[in-house]
Amino acid sequence: MSSEEHSAIVEPVLTEIAEAARRAFGPGLVSVVLFGSAAENRLRASSDVNLMILLERVEQAALDAFREPLRAAHAAIRAEAMFLTRTELQAAAQLFPVKYSDMRARHRVLAGTDPFERLEVPEADLRRQTREILMNTALRLRERYVRLSIRDEQLIPVISDAAGPLRSAAAALARLEGVPASSPREALANLAAESGAEYAAAVANLSRAREASTLSAGNAGATLLALSRLAAILCERAGRSATRK
Repeated sequence: MSSEEHSAIVEPVLTEIAEAARRAFGPGLVSVVLFGSAAENRLRASSDVNLMILLERVEQAALDAFREPLRAAHAAIRAEAMFLTRTELQAAAQLFPVKYSDMRARHRVLAGTDPFERLEVPEADLRRQTREILMNTALRLRERYVRLSIRDEQLIPVISDAAGPLRSAAAALARLEGVPASSPREALANLAAESGAEYAAAVANLSRAREASTLSAGNAGATLLALSRLAAILCERAGRSATRK
């Protein structure tokens, strides 16, 4: 299914879920926000459709009224929703700065006002969590290599799963350096190319593993270790105090 065909399925469901939120939450609804790849019409058929439901307060009766519309949207388009209050939003951005920095950069308001217009994501928090994600990814990939590399096919899903944290951290690092890319995927590709040819090739293989669930024979182990080294390089780069302009 092409992205255009998938979008034709997703958009009517998004309109329905926004209307259902208005009915369920009434004046207590602040915003319904679509974020991530769906906000840029870059969904794959297997992608989740991520929503933020911002409320004045959390009330059981209103949540119950929204239960069936969300279940239907999840069944139709894999819709996932987070529920938080207006007063919780800034704290969430401080605690999860990489996620909320990406949400601020890639979102579309489906109902209500834009909550990201005045949201602040502290640079120190963004830098700290970016480094945490990258170091954790580097260490996890090394462990998976030692435990699973006896068979290449066992490494393919590990490589594919690394795309999420590596891309989100790369996008955050690009923002810290003042050179944001058009997408997390592009941010990772750009940073890998700057780091060296082997890392650019590893990131290309990551995309191949994610999209086709396969790699050329003998490539999986080398790709995984190169991605681990790249994560460590980017972690060190994120720790530098001076931003690049």
